Amino acid sequence: MGTVVKRVDLTWLDRTYLWPIAKGLSITLKHFLKQAVTPTNKRRTVQYPEMKRSVSDGYRGLHELKRHDDNSVKCVACFMCAEACPSRCITIEAEEIGDLNIQQGLLEKRPASFQIDLMRCIFCGMCQEACPRDAIWLRKNYELSCKGRSEMRLDKFDLMNTYATEDKKSRVVNKIKEVKEVKEVKKSSNHPSNCPQR
Repeated sequence: MGTVVKRVDLTWLDRTYLWPIAKGLSITLKHFLKQAVTPTNKRRTVQYPEMKRSVSDGYRGLHELKRHDDNSVKCVACFMCAEACPSRCITIEAEEIGDLNIQQGLLEKRPASFQIDLMRCIFCGMCQEACPRDAIWLRKNYELSCKGRSEMRLDKFDLMNTYATEDKKSRVVNKIKEVKEVKEVKKSSNHPSNCPQR
């Protein structure tokens, strides 16, 4: 059974729509004047690149792969973070390190490659909770802009260098990648098309 809706009769002032527009503009003007008088650090509007909004303690932002004092990665490739991840965005390939007789099983392996696909990550923090070595953290960086999808796939060295400048640590360099790049540059410089004409 339907309900009867009474029709509202508008006054001549309501029918011109000037009164509702004036009420809306008065609210906008009130907020504008309030912001103009309020000191900069207490304003609701943040002038973004110059000022950054502080985030709460429980905020989970960009990942960081922790490292020891000698710049070696803390991760032991136990795959617990990858198993705990609900979106399956973490991929790890392990490699054995050291002599097992000397190490006595303390550090048997490390990640040969550790990748996180930020396009799939939901920043839930399950990887951080599951890690027994406290090797992966989600910190407070919320600026995740990039130019393409390939830049959103972070490898081990990207994750270790995420907060290197903030923490005043040296950057860890992928030496294998650097050697390949140098060889490619040398090959391209020796190519006949790049040689000067006599």
